[in-house]
Amino acid sequence: MSEGEKRENQSIQSWAAISGAMLGVELTILTLIWQFSPKEGIITTSFLLLCSFPLFINSMTVNAKIIYEQGQGTEKKFIERWTKFAEYSFGLGFTLVIVAFAIFGYKILMEYTSGAIVSLLLPIAFIAVIWVILLIYNALNVPGKRFKYFRSWKRNIWILTELVGLIFIGLDYFNILVLV
Repeated sequence: MSEGEKRENQSIQSWAAISGAMLGVELTILTLIWQFSPKEGIITTSFLLLCSFPLFINSMTVNAKIIYEQGQGTEKKFIERWTKFAEYSFGLGFTLVIVAFAIFGYKILMEYTSGAIVSLLLPIAFIAVIWVILLIYNALNVPGKRFKYFRSWKRNIWILTELVGLIFIGLDYFNILVLV
């Protein structure tokens, strides 16, 4: 196995480990949420976390398949398709977790602050920090190509999903829509 293949294999194993860690985090959070039920937000948060669960399972499974296929000497273009599938699966799962945390944090603060504006500012700040990190990551990942990182379908889908989550939170805050 060449040095490049070894690095690629280690990267795939790292993604499998990260997906496994995310599953553990999700199960822990769901257990805590259900054990110490807040007044609101538990249904939406649980729904989003449980929808992300199979996406992380899929990411782990696909990463295992990639490692197996590499051992079999499978063509690189075939492995790259599976790698993209794992990336999309993990990214969408992670995005659903981010939206769930934003909604849950918002609902908890709504309880503790009786609806003060800080409740609305928390999810906005939380997702803004994530977007800044994503932009920096993308800029570092694609050096020398100005604004290429805005052309990534997967990242645009994730950002739009998080934006929709923020819109729902805003609608809930102004009593136009209720997140349960």
